[in-house]
Amino acid sequence: MTDSRVRSYWLEWLILLAVVYLYSHAATLDFDPHQLQQTGEQNESATLPILAELGFRRGEIPLWNPYMLTGFPLAGDPVSHFWNPVATLPVLLWGGINGMKVSLFLSLLVAAFGQWVLAHVFGLRGVFRLWVGLLFVLSGGLAMLSWLGWYELLVGAAWFPWCFALLWRALGRGGRPALVLAAGAIAMVITTGGGYYPLYLGVCLAVLTGMALVWSRLGEHGRVLRRAAAVAVLATGLSAVYWLPLVDGLRYTVRDAPPDGMQVGSQSITYALFNFVVSDPTWFRAEVLNKGSSGGWLYVGLLPIVALGLLPWVYARFRGRRRGLLTLLALLLTLLLWNANRHAPVRILYDLLPFLYTFRFPGRLLIIATVPLLALAGIGLQTLLVGARRRLPAAGVPSDGMTPRWLLGAAAALLLLLSAANVFHVNQPFMTAPHPRNQVARAALTWLREADPGLYYINIGGDIIYWDWMAYAYELELPVLNFRYNRGVAGMDAQYGPLSPFNAQPKYTLVVASEPPPPGATQVNLFAEVAVWRRDDVLPYAFAARPDAPIAADTVRAVDAQLDGPNRVVVRAAAEAGETQLVVLVSDYPGWRLTVDGAPAELQPLNGYLGAALRPGEHSYVFAFRPPLHAVALIVSGLSLLVCLVLLAPALRRPEA
Repeated sequence: MTDSRVRSYWLEWLILLAVVYLYSHAATLDFDPHQLQQTGEQNESATLPILAELGFRRGEIPLWNPYMLTGFPLAGDPVSHFWNPVATLPVLLWGGINGMKVSLFLSLLVAAFGQWVLAHVFGLRGVFRLWVGLLFVLSGGLAMLSWLGWYELLVGAAWFPWCFALLWRALGRGGRPALVLAAGAIAMVITTGGGYYPLYLGVCLAVLTGMALVWSRLGEHGRVLRRAAAVAVLATGLSAVYWLPLVDGLRYTVRDAPPDGMQVGSQSITYALFNFVVSDPTWFRAEVLNKGSSGGWLYVGLLPIVALGLLPWVYARFRGRRRGLLTLLALLLTLLLWNANRHAPVRILYDLLPFLYTFRFPGRLLIIATVPLLALAGIGLQTLLVGARRRLPAAGVPSDGMTPRWLLGAAAALLLLLSAANVFHVNQPFMTAPHPRNQVARAALTWLREADPGLYYINIGGDIIYWDWMAYAYELELPVLNFRYNRGVAGMDAQYGPLSPFNAQPKYTLVVASEPPPPGATQVNLFAEVAVWRRDDVLPYAFAARPDAPIAADTVRAVDAQLDGPNRVVVRAAAEAGETQLVVLVSDYPGWRLTVDGAPAELQPLNGYLGAALRPGEHSYVFAFRPPLHAVALIVSGLSLLVCLVLLAPALRRPEA
C-alpha cells in the first residue's frame, strides 16, 4: 500500500474513534459504579456482568447463577455472554457495572470498524467508506438497543458486519488466515448470547455463500464450499464453550415466553423502510404501521434510502459493481422479507416449520438489515460521484485549484457530513441517558445484608418485581426468589403446586408500604416508601430433617450454609438424633457434585432440591456445580483455538532477514 493510502486509513480510523467517543462516552466511560442508564432493562442486563465479577473475586468461572430464583445454570443459559471477551474482559478490569459500560463502548467501536471493513471489502473508498462506518454505529437500531437495555443484543449486533465482510473475503480469496478471521467473528456473535442471533447469522451467511457460488467460475464451486465448511467447523469449535452446555440447558430448563403465532412487529418492506427515515422521538413508542416493540427506532436518515434508488442505474451502467451490488442486495432483501414474515413467501416457510414462531420480535432483523442497506447506499452515492466526474471535461487546474471535479467531491463530502451529523444529533439522546441508580434500593439492601448476614431468599416487589433493584441485590449477593426473567429450571413450577410437600420461600420481602404485607410477616424497617417484612415461618436455606416428620419450618433444624462463590454451597452440619436428610433449597440440575469432608459422596435430591444423607457427627458438605458438558466444551474450544493459531502462524511469522 502507498503511504497516502495508509495515512487515509489512519485518518478514517481516528475519526471513527473520535465520533464514537463523543457519541457515547457520557454514559459508557463515566466509571461511576452507582450510575447506569435507567431507560430499560439495564439493571437486569447488569446482573450477569456482576455475576462474572463475583466469580472473578473467587478466581473461578461462574457456571451457576445462585441469585435468580432457586438457581439457574449460567453454563447452559442461552443469554449468557461470559465467553465473549468484549463482554467479559472489561468486567475483569473494572468490575460488573463499569465493565459492562466499557464493553458497550468497545462494542460501538467494533460496529464502526466492522462496517468500515465491510464497505472496504465491497469496494467503497475514502469519504464514502467512512460515512458508511459512521452511519452504522450512529444508527437508530443500535441506539435503541442501548436505550432499552438489551445489552447482549447490542454486543452481538456489532459483529455482524465483521462476519459478512470476513466471510465474503474468505470465500473469494485469501489464505488460511482469512478462514480463521471469519470463524472468529462468527464465534463472537454466537458467544454474546443474543438468543436468535445464531439463526439470523446462519441464514445470512448461507445467502452470502450462495452468492459466492453464483459468482465463482466453473470448477471453483467445490473450493468455495470447502472454505465455507472450514469456516463453519472452526466457528462451531471456537464457540463450543457457549453452545455445548445448551444441550443440557434446553432439556432441563424452561422458557416462559410463548410462541409468537402472530409475529407481532412483522412489517411489510415499505413499512420497514419507513422506520429508517422518521426522526420524531414520539415515533419510538408509536403503535402504528404494525410497529411492534422490537423495531421501534431505526433512524439512519433520508439519504441512505434515497441512495437505494440509484442502484438500478449502477447495475445498468457499471458492470464492475454488479457482483457486490447484487450480493448485498440479496442479503438486504433476505432480511427485509424475513421481517415481513406475516406475508408470503416467508409465511409459507413459517407454516411448514412451526418452531420458527418461537423466534419473536422480527423487527430486530431490521437492525441487522442496516448493515447491507448502508453499504448499498454508499455504493450508489460513490458510483454517482464517479459517473458525474467522468462527464466533466478534464480541464486544466485553475490558480485556486478548484476544478469542477474537485467541487463535486467537496459537495459530496459536505452532503455526507451533514447526513452523519444529523443522525448523530437525532440518535445520541437514545445512546446517552446517564442516571443515578436507585439509592433506596442500595440503602435497603445494604441494611438488610448487614442486619442479617446469613443465607436466605428475598422477594423484591411482591408479585411485580422491582427491576432497578436487581443489580444491587447481585452486588450484595442476595438471592432473589421472584427474579424470573423468562427462564427457570424445569420442575420448579411443580414445587409450588398443591401437591408439593415443601418449597423455598422468601425470608424477607421488600415492597411498597401501601401494598398488603406477606401473611405472617413482621415489618422490620422502612426505606422511603418501601417496607422490609420478615417471615419466621419459612424453611431455612439449608436444614436437617427427620424421615418420620413432614418438612416444615417447625419440624426441621437450620444448619449453617454459605455460598462460596457462584458455583459452591458449603454446609456444616452435625446430625442430631433421628435426622437423616440434609436439604439445600437450590434447584437440582445435571452437574451438581457432592463431597463430604473432601471425599466424593452421592447426591440425594428431594423434591427437586439438592440433598444428601446426613452422617453422624459434624461434617462439611460441599455442593459444587461442575457440569461435564462444560469440561468437554472447554476442551473442544481450546483445541479449536489451537488449530486457529496454527493456521495463523505462517502469517504472523516475521520474514527472515
